[in-house]
Amino acid sequence: MADGTKDTKDTNQSRRKFLGGATTGLVATGLATGSLAATGLNQQDRHQEINWDSEVDILVVGGGAAGCSAAITANALGNQVMIIEKAPVLGGTAAKSVGGIWVPNNKFMREAGFEDKREDCLKYMIRLSFPTSYNPEIKYFGAEEGAYRQMERYYDNVNRVIEDLEQQDALQLMALKAGEHFMPDYFAHLPENKAPAGRALVPRQADGSMGNGAEMMRRFGEALREKRIPVKTRHRAKQLIQDENGRAIGLVAEKRDGTLYKIKANRGVIFTTGGFTHNKQMRLDFLKGPVFGGCAAPTCEGDFVHIGTRAGAQLGNMNNAWWAQLPLEQALDNPSVPTGIWCSPGDSMIQVNRNGERFFDEKFVYNERTQAHFAWDPVSASYPNLLSFMIYDQRTADQYAGFAPIPPTGSSASHVMSADTLEALAAVIEKKLLDIAAETAGFSLQEDFSNQLNKTIERFNQFASAGTDKDFSRGKQPIDQFFHFFGPGQPVNSYPNATMHPIASTGPYYAVIMAAGTLDTKGGPKINEHAQVLDTEGQPIPGLYGAGNCIASFSGPAYWAGGATLGPALTFGSIAASHATQNAQTVGLG
Repeated sequence: MADGTKDTKDTNQSRRKFLGGATTGLVATGLATGSLAATGLNQQDRHQEINWDSEVDILVVGGGAAGCSAAITANALGNQVMIIEKAPVLGGTAAKSVGGIWVPNNKFMREAGFEDKREDCLKYMIRLSFPTSYNPEIKYFGAEEGAYRQMERYYDNVNRVIEDLEQQDALQLMALKAGEHFMPDYFAHLPENKAPAGRALVPRQADGSMGNGAEMMRRFGEALREKRIPVKTRHRAKQLIQDENGRAIGLVAEKRDGTLYKIKANRGVIFTTGGFTHNKQMRLDFLKGPVFGGCAAPTCEGDFVHIGTRAGAQLGNMNNAWWAQLPLEQALDNPSVPTGIWCSPGDSMIQVNRNGERFFDEKFVYNERTQAHFAWDPVSASYPNLLSFMIYDQRTADQYAGFAPIPPTGSSASHVMSADTLEALAAVIEKKLLDIAAETAGFSLQEDFSNQLNKTIERFNQFASAGTDKDFSRGKQPIDQFFHFFGPGQPVNSYPNATMHPIASTGPYYAVIMAAGTLDTKGGPKINEHAQVLDTEGQPIPGLYGAGNCIASFSGPAYWAGGATLGPALTFGSIAASHATQNAQTVGLG
């Protein structure tokens, strides 16, 4: 039976190491690659014959935001609940995040008089998630029906879920603002977005100030303890157990010492185990471009892909991720980097490719910038943008100090290179590339990089003086302005475009090598609007649910706005718990 206890060996030091990506012992190859026989069970076993170690109504696998939302909802509905977590601590990737939650038509918008109609919001989501089939005049606006149903369910339920969690004293939120301005959506400039700002919320701390993902998970942890919901850390999901009708009835987990722990789940098993960012082979097999790591917790190794497919689940959206640029050298040191680069900091700053040329708006959304790294040159058979070089001067180094990847004032960082001239900086970069050539297939600068870099800076400085970026429209989009001011404050810039300042004619100059990475992946077993996992025929696998980054996201390739990861995770974690409760009662298990 469930013992109601939580492992107590974790220390603050282990928490810091884990969240920083330093728990290398947790990173391994694909999980649960064996058969049921490896767990001491076989397909002929009946659940009446299994010697269960614990029995609950609902088992939640994964202790991040989605898992906590599921567990707290299930508990509120009268279920006996347990969470198992592979890591030594709760939190998952959510604990490393900004903690943003995308909540259409939220109370702060309504109080400010902003209208966010259901149909308008759905059209905006579909415009981005189905860019090649979007049509506002046809059924589902061009979306695939399953995704449309999930989007509907999300809009209809996200506010209820947030309010329920607040009433449970598990969450407190505030609007994300820069000064008095609501955060805009990432594509606020598109005509389909009729409510372009105000949907992003963040955790609120007890003193009324803005919190982050760590604050969110702290509150969730307190709520779990207060509600006496047992949490078993260092328990790795090994094998789903199904009855003769295919219904999920329990799980075999592996404890840190290698012993097995069998948990019976009478009403459902909910997976919220994160994506596969830290499974290198899966990244190579599935993602649409080369990545070097990610912000995800180091335990995000694709567990549910393996376990779900053996249970008959259908996979989807495996080529997409929540993309983010990373400082390459940090990722080479440890692929679970402390943070992604949400916005390239600075005004006297550019990013260039191996040719010394700019190739995107440096101030635009991280998800979109990162995908520019995947451009393929068919003649040279190479990725010319595989690595990007963030070039900046002393002004940006001083005024944007501490805004990653720029180190704080008075400190240095191994990923930052410097030189007194641009020519010397190019030589330093080239030497660094030689040092790491084994990790990048010998990626190098073009021979005329230095000359082209000078031309690029000259052109950029002309744009900065005039206030208009004729190449990439930097600073024109609302999110460019928000990202530019939100982090570092508002350094004095007398030029007409606040995101652009001429790069100095004299050094020192600095460079950081940037590469593609993820916040986490967002592919896995498909679910329906009830968070039920679907089999290869599109039918629900009874008793099996999923939420968060371990399942096929209905967002497809899109990143609608800040919080578009945690919003669906919290919502469908709660939906899964509600459906498991109601369905169990319907079939007479309650």
